[in-house]
Amino acid sequence: MSVEILDASIICNFINDADFFTKSVEKRFSAIDSNHDGILSYTELASELKKLRVIETHYGIDGAIPSSDELGQLYHGLFARFDHDGNGSVDLEEYKSEMREVMLGIASGLGFLPVQMVLEEGSFLKLAVEREMAAKVYV
Repeated sequence: MSVEILDASIICNFINDADFFTKSVEKRFSAIDSNHDGILSYTELASELKKLRVIETHYGIDGAIPSSDELGQLYHGLFARFDHDGNGSVDLEEYKSEMREVMLGIASGLGFLPVQMVLEEGSFLKLAVEREMAAKVYV
């Protein structure tokens, strides 16, 4: 983990660099695709989503631990967002499309004022910052 400064423009530049974004998505997709069949099952994607710790309880919310049924509904709902054609699996294009939407949502939420954040190594946000820093070196 590292502390980085980012804003919407860094994320948008990351997404708009089609080659870099596509390679980043392909690398993550391959890492999630544990059986290497070229598609993500619910189990594979849910495992990745759980690593993101979408539900945290240590932000001053005592006793707000969701039940296993509530977590199941959450992960099924998130999976459905990725599974655009509803066939029960997520292919690379669906994953790329949804990750683009997720990143644009984050960019929209951040706005254009710099924000300091703790980022995990290898995360799309960290890759966006690294890409931006590398681009500035070459200018």
